[in-house]
This record gives sequence, structure tokens and C-alpha cells, in this order.
Amino acid sequence: MDPGYLDRTPSVDPPPGRESNFTNPESRSHQLYILIAVLSPIVFLVGSLRIYSRLRITRSFGADDWICIAATILTLSYSALILTLLWKPGGGILGIHFWDVPISHYIEYQKGSLADSVLIRITNTTIKVGFLVFYLRLFNPVTYVRFMVWIGMAVVITFCVIFVVVDLVACAPWPSEHGDWIAPSLIDRCTRISVNLITAAAYFTVITDFYVLLIPLHQMPKLGLSPRRKLGVSIIFLTGLLATGAALANLIIRQDKKLFDRSDFTWTIVPVYATSIVEINVGLICLSLPVIFVLFVGRFTNLSKSVRSWIRERRSPHQSSNESSSNLTPNETVAPQIPSVPSDTSFSGMRKFIHNIYRSGARSSARGETTVSTFDDLTSVDLNYHLQLKTMKSKETENTHGTCQA
Repeated sequence: MDPGYLDRTPSVDPPPGRESNFTNPESRSHQLYILIAVLSPIVFLVGSLRIYSRLRITRSFGADDWICIAATILTLSYSALILTLLWKPGGGILGIHFWDVPISHYIEYQKGSLADSVLIRITNTTIKVGFLVFYLRLFNPVTYVRFMVWIGMAVVITFCVIFVVVDLVACAPWPSEHGDWIAPSLIDRCTRISVNLITAAAYFTVITDFYVLLIPLHQMPKLGLSPRRKLGVSIIFLTGLLATGAALANLIIRQDKKLFDRSDFTWTIVPVYATSIVEINVGLICLSLPVIFVLFVGRFTNLSKSVRSWIRERRSPHQSSNESSSNLTPNETVAPQIPSVPSDTSFSGMRKFIHNIYRSGARSSARGETTVSTFDDLTSVDLNYHLQLKTMKSKETENTHGTCQA
């Protein structure tokens, strides 16, 4: 065979009136690399803030944080892999029409496509396990929720293992095929199995996304929080609907033959990849939001309180003098008093102001301000939320003992 044959021959014949263009084909690959360029820095920033808040602020680094780090690495790796598969900038075949793809490039894509299929499944599973481990840390006092978490982890991990094994067996060359990625037997086997497998995975992803959202949200009515706080906590967890929406859009596009034409898949698959990228990136961002969101709210609150406290301290000598004078009768006089405070009062006040901003907040007062709890992740969600969980656990224990005594 002519060595240049594979480079000059299109993967499929062009439609009537069209010609193959291997040098400057029509491309839509920019849609994906712009999306990746926007989401990847956000994912890295949010992940860094999560690690910082757990190590330096709450000092409660746990298993869910390690899983989040692994998920971040996998997500960024998946985005990097997609960039290599794009016509530009990676020199791959995604984003151009299939008849503009030479056979040699299609062979290389087959390898990358298998890696893409396996990596997206592992990444998606890791993110879901991260959510479930976080819930296990958060809802540990509630027994049946703990069972829901463990069942969820067992199901998503088992499905991931089965998917990866079947995908590798179906779409990688067997020894009898001698490493030929375009062997007719390989293409036939992979087409028959992988299409149904990936479709099943798309359905599975949507179902498990809703399951993961159900775990925290179904606890809301049972909590003795004010409506405003219930709404705030619910909104934090409902951000996961963005990732679920992307997964649902991915499924709809895959099932619509007008949107996803397999005869020209290198062009029509761009929206499929776009929704997959949005799903894992937004899911990863949502995984960190409960940890970092309340942190910023708490810092803003501490800043406001510290400013007010510092202003009161600066005004207190003047106010005290006015209050004392107002209590005197017109005939009474008071000799001027020399303050006994040090000359660097303003410095001390400012130092206390700065200290109040960065202090850990482990303090309770008669006003009912409490920021310390026996739960590791209290600072990442809501105090009363955890206290309610603790109360639920106590009631559950009392009911169990009462039943046994009866």
C-alpha cells in the first residue's frame, strides 16, 4: 500500500456537490476550546479556595477533599484530552465534517475516543462519590441517610467498573486483530456495543444526578430552620441542578438523530462533548460551593461586625462623657479627667479590628451567636442545620431504646 494513501483518502465519501478539504476545512472546534478556556480556570480557582478554606480556616481536611482534588485533576485531564482531539488547536478530527477527515487521522482518533469514553466515566463517578462522601460527613447522625449514601456509592462505582471493562473489551483491538484500529471486526464490535453502552451511561448519569440531589433536599422540611435559612441551604445544594441539566441535555442530543447525525459524527458530536464538559466542570464547582460559599458570607459578616465594633470603640470616650454630663444637674460641675488609657489607643483598636476579622469565630455569647460544633463540616453549611441533625439522631436513639424496653 502507498504510505501516503491513508493521508489522502477521506474517511467517508463527501455528499454530492461537496469535496473533501484536508488543509482548511470548515470547523466549529472553537466552540469547545472557548468553553474549556472559560471553565478550566474557574474549576482550578474554586478547587484551590476549597483546599485553602479546609486547611487554613476550618482545619477539617477530610476524605471528601482528597476526592475533590482527584476529581479536579481528572476534569482538567479530560479537558486537555478533548483539546488534543479537536481540529484546532490539537490537530484532531472533532469539529470538522467527517468527509474532511483522512483515514490516518481517524485511526488516531479511535485511540483517543476510547480514552475519552473511559476518562469521562471515571471523572463523572469520582465527582458523584465526592458528593456522597461529603453527605456522609454531613448527615452521619441520620441512619437511613447514611444507608442511602453507601448504596449510592456502591451503585455508581459498580456501574463505572462494568462500563470501563466492557468498553475496553469492545473498542480495543483484540490480539487476533494485531493492533489494527480500523479492522472490520473491531469497528463492527465497537459500534454494536459502545453505542448502547454510552446511551445506557447517559440515562444512568441523569438518574444518579437526581438521586444525589435528593439526599440533602429531602431533609429540608424536617429541619427547624427559618424559611429564609431553609431557602439559603436549599439553593446551595440546588446548584447541582445545573450539572443535572447538562447531563439531561447530553442525553437528549444523543437521542435526537437530527442533532447528532452519526454519519457525520465529527461535526455533530460537538454539542455532545460541550454538554459533557459542562456537566463535569459545573458538577465539580457545585461540589465545592457548600464549603466556600458560607465561608465568604461569614468573612463578610465578621468584617461588618469588626467595623462596627471599632467605630464604637473610637466613639466610646466621647459618648461616655456626653452621657455622664447629661445626668448632671445644671448646678453640678465636673473637673476635667485625664484619660488613663495608653497613648496608642488607636493602634490597639485597629489591631483588635484586624484580629476580629481573621479570628476563627469559635465563640458563643448571650445573643446566641455560636460557631463551634462537634461536626467537622459545620462552618461549611449552617449551624442550625447540624444541630437539627444531631437532634434527629438523639430522637432516633430514644425511640430505639423505648422500643427495646417495651
